Amino acid sequence: MSFGEGGKDKKVKMSRPFGVSLLLAGIDDVKGPQLFHTDPSGTYVEYKAHAIGSGAEGAVSVLQEKYTPQMTLDQAKALATRVLADTMEEKLSATNFEMVTVTRGEGYRLLHPTELAPIIERAVAEAAAELS
Repeated sequence: MSFGEGGKDKKVKMSRPFGVSLLLAGIDDVKGPQLFHTDPSGTYVEYKAHAIGSGAEGAVSVLQEKYTPQMTLDQAKALATRVLADTMEEKLSATNFEMVTVTRGEGYRLLHPTELAPIIERAVAEAAAELS
């Protein structure tokens, strides 16, 4: 594979370099919490809640319906977990799921799997309750 224009061998197949999409979260003293989505073209858009990846369409739909800026951090963690439980192909567990919080007090913090277990259990129970 070659990246670029032409070269000596005109039979070389050209290819574009792979791009990446990212969700970037942060908090500052002026605007408070912020979430940005960048796409492979370099474009970025600010969101209050967003999802990317294979189940993003369904996840974004649920976030648009249920997210409110007045949510507590615990409510937001529960909603994010519930969205993943509903949209992931495999069963959600503390071994295939990580969660990070970004707050003024603690900054960037990766939750330990033992902290995730009760959040996951609650999300799965709520999903089961809605189905019955």
